[in-house]
Amino acid sequence: MPIYKWDNAAFAGEHVLDNPPPFHQKLSNYGARPYWSPDGKRIAFVEKAYGDVHEIDLETRQIRNLTGNLGKHHSFLRVLFLRNGDYLLIGPKEFKHHHVSRYVESELWYMDKDANEPPRPMGLTFFEGIGVSSIADRITYSRHGEHDPRLGGFEDFECYVSELDYGPNGAELGATRPIYRSPTGLRRPEPQDFRNNDTEVIMAEYIGPRDRSTTWKTQTRGIDLKTLDVKTYIDEPLTHNEPEGIFPDQQHICLESSCDFVDQFPPIDLWKLKLDGSGRRVRMTRMFDRQPWRASNSNVSPDGKWLAFMVNTYTSEPGFGMGIGLMDLEAWEKSEYAQQWETPAEREVIRRRNGEYADTK
Repeated sequence: MPIYKWDNAAFAGEHVLDNPPPFHQKLSNYGARPYWSPDGKRIAFVEKAYGDVHEIDLETRQIRNLTGNLGKHHSFLRVLFLRNGDYLLIGPKEFKHHHVSRYVESELWYMDKDANEPPRPMGLTFFEGIGVSSIADRITYSRHGEHDPRLGGFEDFECYVSELDYGPNGAELGATRPIYRSPTGLRRPEPQDFRNNDTEVIMAEYIGPRDRSTTWKTQTRGIDLKTLDVKTYIDEPLTHNEPEGIFPDQQHICLESSCDFVDQFPPIDLWKLKLDGSGRRVRMTRMFDRQPWRASNSNVSPDGKWLAFMVNTYTSEPGFGMGIGLMDLEAWEKSEYAQQWETPAEREVIRRRNGEYADTK
């Protein structure tokens, strides 16, 4: 299996969204990890990994820097919205080292909807991203032993749901409960979204070593918040299948998938996954035909009509954005592409028929 060395240099050729595939358009030729505002009128994103938070007005296409003149902390990796329009930011107080700054010291920050005051740290460190409820002041996330030594070591994870209580200074962490403890071994859960009136949390579970030096994969799974039972929605050998943005119907989710290749990283396209356990998916973005570009880090608009996503290249570090794209889901749904559903089992049959496993170890 090839091990990619991350190269974040600018791409020398034409930007993929200057001549986009069908239904795609470019919002920005820089930026990463877009997230829709609750009213569907704006998209917030980070200008770069460990940078400031920017926001684009969808009507005017004007972009403004939200945090550039606010305080001394400008090292953010992600931005999300609470249901009232307030912002939640994620990142370390300062960049020190990739592992430490992203996986250990990255923390949660609060900023009110007017972005008039500097982001305020909320006293919570955690692993990667969080899921934010659209119906309550509530978040879900995971922590490991380097956040809380009581859990063990870096490979020992626990997931939580926390309520947010509002006080004079805005949102604060409230009641918290554990919802999932990962089995001992190389499993790293990352909650992504709430589902079905916040009765379920959809998570990615990364399986295998972080450097992907041996066999690895990513599953999309769900945690029932009443029974704490766990259900697997897609499980495909040697494939990264990571959930990235719930649809408003709550029956589908975006999927970053590397299913176009056998035992190779990184993922290439964004798919729509049916959350019924069948593993049925259909490709949405069309980066497979646009090497070396790939699409990831998606978020569906509140009305379900648009998909915001990030683009970068095969050798870009995960989370390093090279532009923000917008996809017209209404137009795509009417096309032949939206009818091309498949399952991992069906793809497996085709792979074996074509002898795609011949050269893998």
